[in-house]
Amino acid sequence: MFVGYAVTMSTYGFPVTKFDLRCVAKMYLDRIGRSVHYFKNNIPGPDWAANFLKRHKSVLSERTSKSISYARAANNEDTINNYFNHIESQLADVPPSNIWNYDETNLSDDPGSRKVITRRGTKYPEEIRNSSKSNISIMFCGNAEGVLAPLYVNYKSEQMWDSWVEGGPEDCRYNRSNSGWFDGKVFEDWFTTLMLPILKAQEGVKVMIGDNLSSHISLEVLKQCEEHNIKFIALPPNSTHMLQPLDVAVFRSVKYKWKSILQCWKLQSSHRASTIPKERFPYLLKELMTALSSMPVNLKSGFRKTGLYPLDRNVVLRRLPSYVNSSDSITSVVTDVFMSFLENTRLKVTETRTQRKRKLNVPPGKSISAKDVEVLKKVKKEESKPEKKEKGSLKLGNTRKMKSQKPPKIPTAGCSRKPDLNSFGSKFL
Repeated sequence: MFVGYAVTMSTYGFPVTKFDLRCVAKMYLDRIGRSVHYFKNNIPGPDWAANFLKRHKSVLSERTSKSISYARAANNEDTINNYFNHIESQLADVPPSNIWNYDETNLSDDPGSRKVITRRGTKYPEEIRNSSKSNISIMFCGNAEGVLAPLYVNYKSEQMWDSWVEGGPEDCRYNRSNSGWFDGKVFEDWFTTLMLPILKAQEGVKVMIGDNLSSHISLEVLKQCEEHNIKFIALPPNSTHMLQPLDVAVFRSVKYKWKSILQCWKLQSSHRASTIPKERFPYLLKELMTALSSMPVNLKSGFRKTGLYPLDRNVVLRRLPSYVNSSDSITSVVTDVFMSFLENTRLKVTETRTQRKRKLNVPPGKSISAKDVEVLKKVKKEESKPEKKEKGSLKLGNTRKMKSQKPPKIPTAGCSRKPDLNSFGSKFL
């Protein structure tokens, strides 16, 4: 019973952990009114969960999950069918050598973590190695026949130097931009200088398939496509993990090999270099492409898994979780126990309360606590209160200037000179 439910939860995009499984078992025992004295507070221990997986290892296995956004998870049967309804007519009678997929990726100078041998009991093993997490963008493009076009490298820089382009893969081209990513100008240069000569040499209709990023769509590129019988097809939004051959079957092996090459280079440089010098990058890139001997096989596999060649939408539809292509209610599959677990621990969303921020004038080098902030708020609140004036009394230390009272005007009929006030008596003072 629990096996089927665990599989169902995973299919719905909310896989359970060992601890989750123990919590569900406790909920089930509490609901049926059964108490197991072996379980503390009626919750199974870690050994129970481990033995449960061993007993059902033919069906269940513990794997590392990969997070996807809700936008990507929203791809359903209708989205896939609409995409294939349009692309089937575009790919009709097009040979595999003329079906191309392009996408950019980046290679980081940080090889990441790895397993090392250390003293037993060491909680936080460390490895001295400089890195900056900088990236270099590369455009990949391959066809359904397993042929990879020359690479196109885009550095993050305002200038270009001759040493940055020497020793790299054959026919590789290099460019630079302020951001390091492919903007409209860089993408247009890649297409006109590298891909267009390749496509011109091919006979018949050519198809270019890529994502729908605005930086990957240029009016000049579309004009060139129309002139040379090239069809430019964009993928649906948030679907590259299912419909892009390079994402599905190529980039993972590229990143894995690059990590190994970077580890070796860091070791040779005594781990002192924080970033890869751009004059060394072409040599490392050439080493990477030499190590990727399985590239033709991976490219063909990517086009097959995405249903582009051979053309088969069912290949993609079978990869969809059952909850997006089935009209059955979840309650017909999952019992009340798993339903309540799903509602309480997986689907409960807590709204984040937005709070107005106030700038604190804290001198550099001085710390502050939450209590200090409360005191400052009270002081500011007191200062903002309007002062109440008492009638007939004056406050000492008041900085406001009192308006000086002018002496009453004395009527001076027929007199042009200023009168002497002392002669009029004290009542006018």
